[in-house]
Amino acid sequence: MPEKRSVGLQVNEPSPGVVYSLDAVVHLTGVSRRSILVYCKSGLVHSAGDPQQGEFSFDDEAIYRIRRVEHLRSVHGVNLAGIRMIFDLMNELQRLENEMRFHRS
Repeated sequence: MPEKRSVGLQVNEPSPGVVYSLDAVVHLTGVSRRSILVYCKSGLVHSAGDPQQGEFSFDDEAIYRIRRVEHLRSVHGVNLAGIRMIFDLMNELQRLENEMRFHRS
């Protein structure tokens, strides 16, 4: 009996501690170069390089953030201001959870 092989979407996961060029991030995320630069300019994503010098590089956290921004924008239709608000609320929730953990111990 022939062996069944599943064919699925291959997701390229970034490696922790590695810094990627803008072109590599475009490949890893499937997000356009222009969109990534807009996300950086709007403050939603931070480059590990110096954008003033035209040096855009990104770590694994920035790549995950780019993917979250793109998902909220393209799938749910949230604009950049709404995404910023969502991220701010998520950060506040994390801060409060950490504070609760501290007070319980």
